[in-house]
Amino acid sequence: QTNTPRTAQNCPNRKSRMKMEETSRKGSVVVFVPAPALVIHEDAQRLKQAGEQEASSRRGEESHAHHRFQQEPLSMPFPRTAYCGMDVTEPYAHQVGGTRNLRQVPGQFMVAKPTTERELWFYACEAASLERLVPQYHGPKRLHDGTPAIMLQDLTSGLKCPCVLDIKMGVCTAAPDRPGKKQASFAAKDKKTTTGSIGARVCGLRVYQVKSGQFKSKNKHWGKDLAFGEFAPAIERFFNNGERVRRGLAKKFLEKLQPILEMMEGRGRFRFYASSILFIYEGWEGHAGQKDGAEGDEDGLTEEEIALQGSNVDRQTLVDVRMIDFAHVFPLGPEERDESYLSGLRNLMAIMQGIADGEEATAIRMQDHSHDCSLHVHELSEEEMQLPEDFRPQEATVSPQVGPFGVDRSEMMSVNVTS
Repeated sequence: QTNTPRTAQNCPNRKSRMKMEETSRKGSVVVFVPAPALVIHEDAQRLKQAGEQEASSRRGEESHAHHRFQQEPLSMPFPRTAYCGMDVTEPYAHQVGGTRNLRQVPGQFMVAKPTTERELWFYACEAASLERLVPQYHGPKRLHDGTPAIMLQDLTSGLKCPCVLDIKMGVCTAAPDRPGKKQASFAAKDKKTTTGSIGARVCGLRVYQVKSGQFKSKNKHWGKDLAFGEFAPAIERFFNNGERVRRGLAKKFLEKLQPILEMMEGRGRFRFYASSILFIYEGWEGHAGQKDGAEGDEDGLTEEEIALQGSNVDRQTLVDVRMIDFAHVFPLGPEERDESYLSGLRNLMAIMQGIADGEEATAIRMQDHSHDCSLHVHELSEEEMQLPEDFRPQEATVSPQVGPFGVDRSEMMSVNVTS
């Protein structure tokens, strides 16, 4: 007689066989294979038929408290393939302003920004006309919870200790497409802050301190409390690394603001409400050529990396300036200019010039626009606020392999810092 192993298949007794099968299941190991980073659904309609609408409603209620950027569904057709099948994003550590939390895509030079219909239209159809003045756009995606988002260039990629300043531009942020009560609330806020007087307001800053190895940060509430005479010293704080005020960087930023000024004064085709200018520079000074205005080896970058940087990035001090946040942007007539934005931009450039020249920050002269009613009130017709009916967003493009500063993330040296 052979000693055949007793299994559920060859057990003659039905009760014994069922018991062995149950024991076998208890000893089983379930292996979960992670899904790919971006799962593409070929048929969004099939999801709806399976009860997607009901699930999305419950998910929206649950995620509203967790995601304060939860948006209303876009009325335009969103690409059916533009879904993130699982949450592969991480919180973006370098965000200093904004009301919608950015999400970073690990290993890629992109961030996911929850978006609105108008901002999606601007990036998809109009941003290319601004060349290198805005972040590179890589298409729309839906986050794992269904929130519509746009994939944008991560402007801090390649920096070890990125210092970031977010300045909200314009004398008026009460966009005409806002609901009545909200528009009144924004108008009142404009008059109480430096928005209504200077045409610019600090939404947040983050600056690296060399001695402590830490970042000093200020948020939008701090920026709202700044008085007219405190605004220039607040901007100067962005250049203070704990050892000195890096005035050479202010000169670099002034040079990079010039193309924005020329665009707004010349062929500027848009009126921007609550839009910002983002200032970024490398706070770490541990490598050759990093001193302000120094001549040298272009921060040790290769010729290929230097070519990839483009004209928007300073080759010696790793400086970048971009226009961001386009949730409330409207086309202008051929003879019109956005004087609200221009007023703030000119004051901001005057401050940069004063800091670069070594002036006392409190003595820098700026124009006060508090009593210029033409800059504070704007009215647009329903036709002027309509988006093109034939607008259809395209699917997201492939992630860039090199960041805006031409540095591969894998080749970056790690620096231990704390916020």
